[in-house]
Amino acid sequence: MPSQPAHVATAWPLTFQPLAFPALYARAGFSGFPSPAQDYEQRTLDLNTRLIKNPTQTFYLTATGDSMEGWGIFHNDLLVVDRSLEPRLGHILVAMFDGEVLIKRYALYQGRPHLCSAHPLYPPLALANTDCQLWGVVRAVIHEYVS
Repeated sequence: MPSQPAHVATAWPLTFQPLAFPALYARAGFSGFPSPAQDYEQRTLDLNTRLIKNPTQTFYLTATGDSMEGWGIFHNDLLVVDRSLEPRLGHILVAMFDGEVLIKRYALYQGRPHLCSAHPLYPPLALANTDCQLWGVVRAVIHEYVS
């Protein structure tokens, strides 16, 4: 059985700068009264506001490895992790498991809590009688198509 690869590479601090949000509209001509929606044409997209609900309890991690590809987390994806969320079945967690940082889905396997990957080469990890420390719940995954 292959050993579990490390699944976390880097933690990055939060920054609070809004990003320019391109206006996605076109006009064919003007007639009648101006639209009230024109007040909102020049706006910004702030990913911190969108993805971070608890700034003091949130951090970023870079995922490594292939064990979570089936659930949409790929090598070098950026994870937004929230330490304030209470983990529930189905959540993707970042945890220190027997001295190794892992990204896994919290699930029941054979009726007992386990940390599960989406890759068949990595078996579910039983949580009973192990040294497991929760670091947080993954709130969002940022996947870049062009680097």
